Amino acid sequence: MSRVTAGRITMDQILAGRAVLGRVVLGRLAGVVLLLAAVAGCGVEPTRVNDGGPPPVISGASTVVRVYLVRSGRLEPTSVAATSSHVNDVLSALFGAGRRPPSGVGTALSRMRLAQVQLMRYTPDPSSRNDPDSVGLRLRVFVSGPKMSRIAMAQITCTARLRPEIWAVEIAQGDAETLKIHTCREYWDLAPQNGHLPP
Repeated sequence: MSRVTAGRITMDQILAGRAVLGRVVLGRLAGVVLLLAAVAGCGVEPTRVNDGGPPPVISGASTVVRVYLVRSGRLEPTSVAATSSHVNDVLSALFGAGRRPPSGVGTALSRMRLAQVQLMRYTPDPSSRNDPDSVGLRLRVFVSGPKMSRIAMAQITCTARLRPEIWAVEIAQGDAETLKIHTCREYWDLAPQNGHLPP
C-alpha cells in the first residue's frame, strides 16, 4: 500500500512527510524557546534609558606659559599649562592657577574672576602715530571680585608684560570709568630674590 507509483504520491507518503515536517518545526520551536529562556534567565534586567548629559569634550591644555604667582610676598615666575600662548589664554591660565597653584607658590587672585580682555593699539607719543616701530599694544583687563591688592595688580601687569608686544596694561574692576596705565616697572620692588621683572 505504501508503494510509490510513477507520478503519484500515496497517502502514506503525505502522512510521513507531515510527521517529518512536524518534528522539524517542533525542534526549531524548542530551540527558540530554549534560546529565549537562556536570554531571559541571564540575570540582567532591562533598564530604562538614562540621559548621560552632553558628550565628553577633550580640552586639555597644550602649551606651557610663564605667569607670575606669589612666593613669600614677591612675584615668582612659574610655568603653567594654557590652551595657547595667546594673551587671553595666558591670563586665563594665570587666574586658573589660583585654584590649583603649583607647590610652594600662591596667588593674590584666588577670589577674583577674569571677566574680559581687550587688546588695542598703544602709542605713548601721539606725534609718532605713523611710525610702525613706536606702536605696541595696550591690554585692558576687566576683573570681578573683591578689591584688588597691589600684588594682584602686579601679577596681572607683569604676566602681560612678558609679551614684548604689550607695552601697557589697564586693569578695570567693577564700574571703574577711568583706567590707569600700568607697567611692570612700578612693581620692581616685588621682584623675586635674585631675579628681575619685565619693564
